[in-house]
Amino acid sequence: MFKEGQLKSLGIATGLIILNIAVMWVFGFTPLSAVNNLLFGTFLFLGVIVYGAMLTGGSWLAKKGIREEDTNKAIAGTTIVQIAYGMFGAGIITMLLDPGLQLIALGITGIVTTIIAALAGLLVFGTGHDFSSWGRYANYIFLGVLGVSFIGSFSGIFGLISFALALLGFIVYLVHQTYMTKTRPGKPFLNGIGLYVAYMGVFVEILQIVVRMLAKRD
Repeated sequence: MFKEGQLKSLGIATGLIILNIAVMWVFGFTPLSAVNNLLFGTFLFLGVIVYGAMLTGGSWLAKKGIREEDTNKAIAGTTIVQIAYGMFGAGIITMLLDPGLQLIALGITGIVTTIIAALAGLLVFGTGHDFSSWGRYANYIFLGVLGVSFIGSFSGIFGLISFALALLGFIVYLVHQTYMTKTRPGKPFLNGIGLYVAYMGVFVEILQIVVRMLAKRD
């Protein structure tokens, strides 16, 4: 059903995802968990810009390193993405003071995100639709996040809209990266990085919902 390269891509992405969730957990016990409050508490748009730059730059550098067979660049880029998601996730889970509850939040989020990823896989591999343009659609949505988050720095309702757009953007990006994995099985490392970045993007957005729900019940 799946080609060897596609399974390898999935394995690479899974390894990076598990590592990044562990990094979130560890960062939660360090001062890095306060970065979210510093950035978003000062100005919502500032947080979006900083994390957006780290994720975009890190992903670009990692993929550039893979294409050029430059291991140092690939590792450096991946490390930047790991740190960005790690800090962001740590800032979210520390809203829950109980470490045990933090683990529960990460577990629930992992299950929900994996279900979304599986549905994206069914959509891509179960249909003959061309999703190559969805990467461009995701970029348009992320540009919308920038604009709306700027307004959201002054109005709470626009902050919620920017969150919804970010979640939608990462889901669209996940579908696109799944499609790329399907159509270019001979590039497992490139595909693996793409799947990892997209999955974790959905993960951190879902994590915010889960943590807020658990915090209300705590």
